[in-house]
Amino acid sequence: MVTSGAAPAAASTRDALITGEAVLLDLRPASFAVRMLSGAIDGAVQLLLLIGGSVAVAWAATALSLDTGLATAALLVTAVSAYVGYPLLCETLGRGRSLGRLVVGTRVVRDDGGPLHVRQSLLRAVCAMLEIWATAGALALTCSVIDRRSRRLGDMMAGTLVLQERMRHRSAEPLTLPAALEPWARAADLGRLPAPLVQEIRSFLPRAERIHPESRRALARDLVQRTLPHVAPAPPPGTDQEAFLAAVVAERAFRDETRLRRSDARRRELGAEMRALPFSR
Repeated sequence: MVTSGAAPAAASTRDALITGEAVLLDLRPASFAVRMLSGAIDGAVQLLLLIGGSVAVAWAATALSLDTGLATAALLVTAVSAYVGYPLLCETLGRGRSLGRLVVGTRVVRDDGGPLHVRQSLLRAVCAMLEIWATAGALALTCSVIDRRSRRLGDMMAGTLVLQERMRHRSAEPLTLPAALEPWARAADLGRLPAPLVQEIRSFLPRAERIHPESRRALARDLVQRTLPHVAPAPPPGTDQEAFLAAVVAERAFRDETRLRRSDARRRELGAEMRALPFSR
């Protein structure tokens, strides 16, 4: 049940990506599972480059009777090109993308959402030799699982982030205003809810029936506590928590839509009046 004596809720802990111009980007960090898939694809390409280059160097050394030191230097250049040159070239020319990232739809950017610099790509590639190749990916996997943005050690040192660009579009299910709360919602003073809070409510309500009852009550209680400071007066005593959340979001959406429709209609009227004025030269 919703009570009027709710304490002010803490700020949302949802991560937000904000640029240097204070613009909130509607992007989400790639999960460690997606990063593992793209890393496996890029790793396979790098191994093919390394094996192919080593075979070519060995054939050239035999056919041309190259000195052992020269052949060793050529193998070293081949290894550096495969481990460092490939990711550096792909991320620089592909604007943060590689072959694996093109497949899974991810991109590497700076922490502020800007494009990647060459020095950042170089640092990430050098760190990958330790956390991916030297430890068979164990260090990178551990860091990605622990970090809330799924960053590996190279990302933390370079100040970069892997974003999920291509995501399945899911149309938001419309929330209906409960009939029992309609009189209260129409007369209530509803402030502008924070966007992350609205997203969490819209994500919670459609799947509430599939959540464990205890977790469902805890999540609903947390969302209610964070919503109440934006609502006056409080809903009637005994109001169901989920019904309260649905009523607030549905009524807020209705008011925003009404306001936008009126603004658009007014803009059209002003445009028609301006075109009808008898301007003269």
